[in-house]
Amino acid sequence: MKEKVLVFEAGKCTGCRICEQWCSLEHFSVAGPALSRITIIRDHGSQVDNGIICHQCAHAPCVSSCKPGALSKSDATGAIIVDLEKCNGCRRCIRACPHGAIRMHPDEKYVLICDLCGGNPRCVRHCPEQAVQYLERGKAERPYRSALVRGRPKGGKCNE
Repeated sequence: MKEKVLVFEAGKCTGCRICEQWCSLEHFSVAGPALSRITIIRDHGSQVDNGIICHQCAHAPCVSSCKPGALSKSDATGAIIVDLEKCNGCRRCIRACPHGAIRMHPDEKYVLICDLCGGNPRCVRHCPEQAVQYLERGKAERPYRSALVRGRPKGGKCNE
């Protein structure tokens, strides 16, 4: 199975934030953006909504920075998996993430990192505009390149 990653296209996003709601529903059975592993931020200057998502980096700096060994990559999906027993909330992974995609749980001492919902990301399934996509790593840069060619706002940096 080829490794797949999340891709966000800001030009398609309407700012509905349904992706955040489904993420928190999937993992905590409540709808709340503080518990979501995807974050939508509105740039009021350009009127563009940008998604902050885990890029499932090929050489994940969050995993290598984790001293307790709480982070690992899933062999099945390539997603970063958090071992809640080992995570002590030290935040090294948050500082190491080049995409700002890791956050602390608001009430507990562990981090929230996208786990791709076990290979079936709910944010992708429920995005009405297909602004969040789940693509093979080799195809992941195409939406960003297309947006640049069309002159639309950039959706973020390309994956490694």
